[in-house]
Amino acid sequence: MSANREREPSSKGLRVAVVVEDGRPDGEPDDRTLYGALERAGGIGTPVPWGRALDPERFDVALVRTPWEYFRAPERFFAWADACTVPLFNPAHVLRWNGHKRYLVELQAAGVARLPATVLVGPDARSERAEPLARALDADRVVLKPAVSGGAFRTRVVDADDAIDWSAEDVGDFVAQAFVPAVCEEGEWSVTVFGGEVSHAVLKRPREGDFRVQEEHGGAVEVFPDVPDELARAAQDVLEGARGLLGLAEPLVQARVDLVRDPSGGPPLLMELELIEPELFLRAREGSADALVAALYRASRS
Repeated sequence: MSANREREPSSKGLRVAVVVEDGRPDGEPDDRTLYGALERAGGIGTPVPWGRALDPERFDVALVRTPWEYFRAPERFFAWADACTVPLFNPAHVLRWNGHKRYLVELQAAGVARLPATVLVGPDARSERAEPLARALDADRVVLKPAVSGGAFRTRVVDADDAIDWSAEDVGDFVAQAFVPAVCEEGEWSVTVFGGEVSHAVLKRPREGDFRVQEEHGGAVEVFPDVPDELARAAQDVLEGARGLLGLAEPLVQARVDLVRDPSGGPPLLMELELIEPELFLRAREGSADALVAALYRASRS
């Protein structure tokens, strides 16, 4: 089914600009069912690369789906979102807040998320060895990742006695976290939530000898249409906390909450909250694209 559609929707349907990456104008394969779900709701979806002006005469709303390279030009992306002339989901101020990983520290400070030991490292606070960070985190191994990034870009693991090779690409702030062995043991859970309702989850495991769980880095994905209760509760708690911090009256249209279960039995650890362009793993549950569309319709009427 082609994603490019120019016919008019029914009088009650939404004309949706589905925001994608410029180099992939048809979006990602996992999102293809979204267009059929929009049609079933009487609407129409048209993929539009981010950065382009959205004509309110042509579109009723915009759904940010797969601009996965936005972090390479974040200020341009957020300026485009701020200037969007149709309702944007998720809203522009939510995207900007979620675009810097200090949001993790804010969620923890608000008491709504439990993180691995975490510190922010500014450009002026970098050391040439990992030992000061390891000591601050009380950890033997440290994960370093840019505070504005995606897809494990420039993410690395260093041991406490390692040197840190900061390169010319290591600009801006970094997040340093204690390495969580459970990522390589059980894996990382991604819980997908539409309009505040948990839909499904996937369990992502890294390949042998790696720590990155993304499929593009060789990770494996197992789908779970039914989400374990403690993970569903943790995901909803995180999202409710984010709503409070952001002053949102209604639940977010789309979100993915990445969690790791604590082998000692404590609450799950929050690894990431994806509110900008989350991979939603719509293939994991039949009808999940329809649930996303229903959440979009509810939000557009509120």
